[in-house]
Amino acid sequence: MTIQKGALVAALAAWLCAGCIGQQTARLYDMKTGQVSTLSVDGWVDSGGKMRGTLPSGAACQGSFSALSAKDAQAITKTEVLFTENADSSVGVMQCGADVVLRCTMARRPGSGFSYGLCTDQRGAEYSMMF
Repeated sequence: MTIQKGALVAALAAWLCAGCIGQQTARLYDMKTGQVSTLSVDGWVDSGGKMRGTLPSGAACQGSFSALSAKDAQAITKTEVLFTENADSSVGVMQCGADVVLRCTMARRPGSGFSYGLCTDQRGAEYSMMF
């Protein structure tokens, strides 16, 4: 009976922890106004997943991200995100409100708890994100 309880506890802990590991929350900083909001990234340890949150203006955002090579990520978004050897590069696109599209380049470090990125919208507004 003790082995079964231990296995059940371990399975439950692994299931609960999978949700924690699979999602990270970032602070999104508007580089012009200094306003801050939050953004969450699901499937963080995967090669792709969902993104959602709000712009500092209050517009709700949702979209997705995908992992690519650092060279391709920088070419697609034309940002200056520094990709170190231990970072996974990703690009995400979100629809925010009715008229804003946000494109983000992220350097994800799935085991370290520290990741970062840069986002721009189609109007040229820039945002910095820190996880």
